[in-house]
Amino acid sequence: MFKIIRKQLSAICGLLNEYHHWPLVLNNRALIHRSLSTKSAEPSEQIQAKPSFHLVTAFSGFSKDWLNTNHPVTVNQQKFTIGDDSWFVANKKCADVLGVADGVGGWREMGVDPSKFSSNLMKQCKRIVEQEDGVFSQSENLSERTPLDILVQSYSCLVESKDQSLIGSSTACVIVFNRESRILYSANLGDSGFVIIRNNKIVFRSQEQYHYFNAPFQLALLPSMTDEENLFSDKPQSADVYSFQLVEGDLIVLATDGLWDNMSESHLLLKTSNIKDFYIEDMQQAAKNLASFASELSQDPDYMSPFAYSARKNGINFKGGKPDDITVLLARVSKS
Repeated sequence: MFKIIRKQLSAICGLLNEYHHWPLVLNNRALIHRSLSTKSAEPSEQIQAKPSFHLVTAFSGFSKDWLNTNHPVTVNQQKFTIGDDSWFVANKKCADVLGVADGVGGWREMGVDPSKFSSNLMKQCKRIVEQEDGVFSQSENLSERTPLDILVQSYSCLVESKDQSLIGSSTACVIVFNRESRILYSANLGDSGFVIIRNNKIVFRSQEQYHYFNAPFQLALLPSMTDEENLFSDKPQSADVYSFQLVEGDLIVLATDGLWDNMSESHLLLKTSNIKDFYIEDMQQAAKNLASFASELSQDPDYMSPFAYSARKNGINFKGGKPDDITVLLARVSKS
């Protein structure tokens, strides 16, 4: 029976001609205790404010379904979708949380919209983060397990809903930046992922998870009366969990495989090194440049893309970029 995970290697149309970004910045003002006396306090009496940090985040995306068209596409900010990809950003007092999910396109051959599962998964992630009495009420509650817990709870909500309209599957990557400790926690399942760039060098990269070539791990809601042996459905607990200490100025590139399958690390560093300043406008332009360049490479039949190298390592004679939806979240650690 048809393996639902296999993504098509044939050239698919796909370019979104107008980029869209989603700037999300939330500043915390540190509390400084001052003497009530008119006399200035001695240095030893002054309590220094602890530096506060946050992520300045920009978004850009291109859909494979808009190649050779001149029609601008508006990002659905209710579903947070680009093609079959979906994403979310949530800012809390103690943390910034980002996530991406890549809906598996093979479901379309069964008459299923692949974006429904990925968008609803990200919607649940955002809802859980933004709960007033949830884990994000205090930074002390955050740990290496936090992103995984978000995925587990979000996926459980979809499973328990028993909503057959949400049938489908997707990869998922969620990262949590603890504003107080500046530690980045992450959970990655499948072939979406992220890199951390410091001083124009990649100091960390998440690892892709595959059952076999081009068959990434994925969360799934399967149709009833389905032969599950022919479909992939991984548990959120299978996600790789990481933690990494960040410093001011670090860049995080979180993206679906549309970026990673087409852009080498050298290309990535070249594009991010061109960021002159780190105001939100510059971050937006940089995110657009990353997504746009990846889209161009995906359409080049003579380009030896990372996907092509991987295919050849697996005995498949493939050359060129891989047309796909591309979702990029670019974030920088900044002092409030």
